[in-house]
Amino acid sequence: MARKQISLVEDVGTLEEKLSRLLPVYEANKSKMDSYKKLVDKDNKEIKSIMLEAGLREFVVDDIKASCLVSKREDFIEEALIAKLKEMKVPGIVKKKEYVDMDALENAIYNGKVDAAALADCQTKKEVVTLKVTKLKRKEG
Repeated sequence: MARKQISLVEDVGTLEEKLSRLLPVYEANKSKMDSYKKLVDKDNKEIKSIMLEAGLREFVVDDIKASCLVSKREDFIEEALIAKLKEMKVPGIVKKKEYVDMDALENAIYNGKVDAAALADCQTKKEVVTLKVTKLKRKEG
């Protein structure tokens, strides 16, 4: 079977032409997207602020519904957690580099080797406000 010879010069020219066409379009679209993202982020923050201040979990205008939920997220204070686990003398969870193997910790908690309640003072809690906007379906009738 005969092999087709490929000319790198032709391919580079074609690629350069494609890039020459695509790059300006991409830059223009990216610039628009970035400016819209700034506007959307600003509006998102303001909507959340207004809804939280008014105590509204949901708000509907026309066929658009906004839900604003506050959820709490917990995380460990790693230094405190390491110290606590060392104090508890549970092997295999605190590694040499002094980080907590979260899989091993979860496994130890699940298997009753570590009391999760004893680690409560090694956790931080933070609130995360989430805004969800959905378009409602119009009822036909």
